Amino acid sequence: MRRLGEIVKIDGNQAWVKFTNPSEACGNCRGCIRLTPREQADERVFKLDLNIKAEVGDTIMVEYPAKGIVQTMLALYGLPSLGLFLGYFLAYNLTGAEAFSALAALGGLVVCWLAARPVARLIDGKIGQPRIVATVCRQ
Repeated sequence: MRRLGEIVKIDGNQAWVKFTNPSEACGNCRGCIRLTPREQADERVFKLDLNIKAEVGDTIMVEYPAKGIVQTMLALYGLPSLGLFLGYFLAYNLTGAEAFSALAALGGLVVCWLAARPVARLIDGKIGQPRIVATVCRQ
């Protein structure tokens, strides 16, 4: 996944890159807004390694490891879903009671939901950081 940003500061071999709110850049679909009533901040600034020749004010392209995003999303959404179904089916096969199976499903959901975030952070730490791949020419 690639995204455009602007260099606002250079400190040695580190660049401070400003990204605008993605919902403004892509037609205001609101798909990038959190699941809370608050919207994202208008700008976000990240510190990245500067591995190309660029200056303050340049528009650059930043690349995120796409494989890691998919794996992280699978951990965040897949683990709780797996816990829900496993909790239900294991309890139902052991007891045959619907009410207990529903409670076991909720228990499996909560346990796997609590485990999903640390697993996602572990995956994110192993895939690497976003990197600057190119400067963008604008006319």
